[in-house]
Amino acid sequence: MATSKMRVKIPSNPVDLLKLATDISTKNTDDGATSPLNAMKDFSWAIETPKLVQAQAKHDEAEEFRKKMETAYKERDLIMTNVKGIIRASRDVLMGINSSNMKRLTEWGFSVESTPAASRTKKSKTAKQS
Repeated sequence: MATSKMRVKIPSNPVDLLKLATDISTKNTDDGATSPLNAMKDFSWAIETPKLVQAQAKHDEAEEFRKKMETAYKERDLIMTNVKGIIRASRDVLMGINSSNMKRLTEWGFSVESTPAASRTKKSKTAKQS
């Protein structure tokens, strides 16, 4: 018999796990006293089923928060469309004014590094062809 090669996977994703638990609970409830799951000693679907309703409610609440979060991030990004440009322009002005002492830019919140930036190396033609 081929059952030795068959596996029954249990999902690790909480959404899929909750759905599977709900499906099992529904079948167990439908079968009533004849359900083979009533034979379990360490667990009880009668105790766990109400928790599934609570878990689903918390999941739905979290999804609403996720949607609100995504909307808030999009709104934030729209509000900040000019921020990078004004920061770059401010840096350039301050660098011109303080060209002999760039460390003064730290007073404005900038991070001033005294080491040169790492140069970008060009990839060889052989590396590109690989």
